[in-house]
Amino acid sequence: MSIFHRARKLMVFVLVAMMGLTPRLLLACAVCYGAPGAAQTRGMNFGIFTMLGVTGVVLGSFGGLFFCFARRARRYSAELTP
Repeated sequence: MSIFHRARKLMVFVLVAMMGLTPRLLLACAVCYGAPGAAQTRGMNFGIFTMLGVTGVVLGSFGGLFFCFARRARRYSAELTP
């Protein structure tokens, strides 16, 4: 076993032990425990929905692009066939 492998195992063990001994680091953010009507919570929700919307638009655009390519390939294939 090389020295780097041992050092890596030791580092992983130390990190896991530190996380286990300091549970406050593993708690959720203050917004998750806050009031649902707070301005910060509303802003976070708006940000999440905006990112979901952008992701949906981009994925939908790629789907439309591939649909257009398939339709165009079918049309050109029919034109080339005698």
